[in-house]
Amino acid sequence: MNIQMVNVVIYVLIITLILYCFFVKNKTDRKWVVFVKNHLFVFVFLLAVNTLSFAVSMKEKKSEIYIERQELDGSDDEYTFEAKIEGETIPFKLNVPPKKLKPKEAKALMDEAIKYLDEHVKGENVSLEKVDEPLDFSLDRKKYPFEVEVMPGDYGLVDEDGNLRNHKEQLENEGYSGSEMSSGILTEVKIVLNYDEIEREKTYAFKVFPKEESNTEKIISEIERLYKRKESESAYEDGFFLPASYKGIDIVSLKENVIRPEGVLIIGLLIALLLILREAENKKNNELQRNRELLQAYPWFVNEMVLLLGAGMQVKNVFSLLIEEGADANYRATLIAELQKSVHDFDIGMSETKIYYNLGRRLKLPCYIKLLTLLEQNVTKGSKGLVAVLEQEENNALFERINLAKKRGEEAGTKLLGPMIILLIIVMLIIMVPAFMSFT
Repeated sequence: MNIQMVNVVIYVLIITLILYCFFVKNKTDRKWVVFVKNHLFVFVFLLAVNTLSFAVSMKEKKSEIYIERQELDGSDDEYTFEAKIEGETIPFKLNVPPKKLKPKEAKALMDEAIKYLDEHVKGENVSLEKVDEPLDFSLDRKKYPFEVEVMPGDYGLVDEDGNLRNHKEQLENEGYSGSEMSSGILTEVKIVLNYDEIEREKTYAFKVFPKEESNTEKIISEIERLYKRKESESAYEDGFFLPASYKGIDIVSLKENVIRPEGVLIIGLLIALLLILREAENKKNNELQRNRELLQAYPWFVNEMVLLLGAGMQVKNVFSLLIEEGADANYRATLIAELQKSVHDFDIGMSETKIYYNLGRRLKLPCYIKLLTLLEQNVTKGSKGLVAVLEQEENNALFERINLAKKRGEEAGTKLLGPMIILLIIVMLIIMVPAFMSFT
């Protein structure tokens, strides 16, 4: 399955989910439906990333690869390509010289180029007496800006670039016998260097031996010859196009800044996952912060309840008074918001037991649930002994407040441990580095 098929599958899945969740009627509110609704922005983001990935995949399919030459004062460019053959990625290179330069060197430099060829023409072969690897007819164009003409004695064995046609089947097709192949096929190559009116030539004789090539090596050799021929045909042009496929094999230029659609899609999926995890972490942190504020406000809440209920005030009025008094402290904001909901429930005529029950479930913490359960019992069983029980709960709340203060102090000390360790390391470095430097 290619990347475009993956893009289509993702489009279908996301759009189907969104249409079902928002447009299909008489559906049950399943958890995944709620999840999609709450994370709609993530799915929209995935659609955008998937669209970008699809666009990159469409752009990636080229019929030709454009290679731009440097100006006359530039240097050679080396382009790297990849060919995927039978599931294997094979790299190969193409050397692209700058625009044609007018020659400025003298005879001495040309003689030096001939000596250079004498040393390097054998390529990776041990000697010219046994040649089974490509020959090297190349010259450094920066150092030797000559026109090099290579004239092989037998084009069936070697071409102008030094590539050999020495596969056993190729040699048999050329009519060479087994004895000739085992003893080496004698041939020669004449190299002519031209620079204005100056010309130098050198003939190199060598013996070619057969070499077995794999199917992959054969295809890569063909592609390299094709690309080098295209490059040679455009020596005086600013740039040239190369085929981006050969015999059904896709070729990618690594010189270009290629954005892979697979990479775009994978990065988009990772970002979407991180967004979901971040939202879950923020929700968890908000819940922890809410619980901390409620625990911090609990002693104040119990103390005010004991005082006001002991004075004979009704619970509804107590809540209203607490809302006015508690607005000054930020840590009481969550509790005040919940009390406002309960006062609203009183106003619409909801029963007291239901109000206390709902308030306890909204606050969630055991201490609040216990206190509001006492208020429920006050409604059903009467208020006898309620103040005494609330006073006991007030003492417990003060004790919990002390424990909470100790716990937060320990957390603060733990947070300071990291900076203290860093300072310790810095002090040790300040002391030890000069000491070590004094011994050197």
